[in-house]
Amino acid sequence: MSGTLIDFSHAISAGMTKYPLQPDVEIEVLGSRLKAHVAHVGSHIGTHVDAPMHAIEGGKRMDELDIARFRGTAVVSTVHRRAGEEITIDDILAGGPEPREGEVLLVHTGWDKLFHDEVAYEDHPWLADEVGPWAVEKRLNMVGIDAFSPDQPIDRREDNANFRYPIHRTLLGAEVLIIENLVNLEAASGRRGSFWAFPVYTLAPGGDAGHVRFMFEPID
Repeated sequence: MSGTLIDFSHAISAGMTKYPLQPDVEIEVLGSRLKAHVAHVGSHIGTHVDAPMHAIEGGKRMDELDIARFRGTAVVSTVHRRAGEEITIDDILAGGPEPREGEVLLVHTGWDKLFHDEVAYEDHPWLADEVGPWAVEKRLNMVGIDAFSPDQPIDRREDNANFRYPIHRTLLGAEVLIIENLVNLEAASGRRGSFWAFPVYTLAPGGDAGHVRFMFEPID
């Protein structure tokens, strides 16, 4: 499998599944011969990376992040959890290579298979609170998941109005970036590899998130 690039990204399309607080994706085609497309799409729709300012007051914007962070080494850890269940550190370590300092951890739950069922996809498993400080202590570059969010889904929260987004705040507060809505992670289950995930620059300057084309090449 080495030498094969695997695409971990969702295509942007009109009407695609979105987080409940995001607007619908709209795409307009202009012209009859030479076509031009106009897209109305939120920065947190599809496969994207969250910058610190998304959850942290005064945190770095997308344009303030070192572009070198968007290539490097990543590990894919497969976990088997259902809706309403937390993903622990032990689950992550049992599912793939232990991530090293500076690497990206990608958590494969298989939830991407439900992407086209917005209701089912929203009720995803999430990272236990302990995972945030652990990832920070290991000095990881990013943490990604094949779901809407690494935090508890909206309908599972006891008090949504006062929910503190513990994973977002812990990771982004330490400048460990977050990648959401990954896909096809099963193709590299339990593997370590090289990755390239440069944010779309037209969305990045000044923003709290940016769409990425996440490409992965297994090396282990």
